[in-house]
Amino acid sequence: MGHAPERSDARANRQKILDAAVEVIAERGGSAEVKDVAERAGVGVGTIYRNFATRDDLFRAVVEETLQRLYAVRDEALALDDPAESVGVYVRGMFHILERWSPALSAMIAGAFTEEMKDRFIEFTSDQRLEAIFHRGIALGVFRKDIPVALARGFLVSTCDPLTYLALRASATPDEMAAGYTDLIMRALRA
Repeated sequence: MGHAPERSDARANRQKILDAAVEVIAERGGSAEVKDVAERAGVGVGTIYRNFATRDDLFRAVVEETLQRLYAVRDEALALDDPAESVGVYVRGMFHILERWSPALSAMIAGAFTEEMKDRFIEFTSDQRLEAIFHRGIALGVFRKDIPVALARGFLVSTCDPLTYLALRASATPDEMAAGYTDLIMRALRA
């Protein structure tokens, strides 16, 4: 029984390390060092190496956590019956994630990624399960019948590009962006 606090403590430490890594990677990209992350997290370098064997493992964990969040948004959108609502939930959810993660993602895209990490993101962006939203919309008569579904999926996913997000962030809030994009997407899709 005496081990429970230690476990939640270890979990809290791991999360603190990941949060710090996101910030440090955002600022320094591929030159982010484990010692910088330790300093930002307020833990010793040893604590990081107890959780992550190498710097790449730490980066990989940042990627995995991001992907878990992205897939959770996708699943939330897919679970809705209303295809128009699905589109809005997807875009809003993605921008909510990008608000925190896009600087790190952009830095990683610019060179801090290993090929394997890039592949994990490509896997996400080419995930065809999202097409179910468009098939449902067409079947319900909410979306136009002539929509090329694969392109509609690409359109939806590409709206949530981290580099574009950062460029637009200067002139709009995440909510304004999400509402504007959702409106544009729905104008293109509506029957």
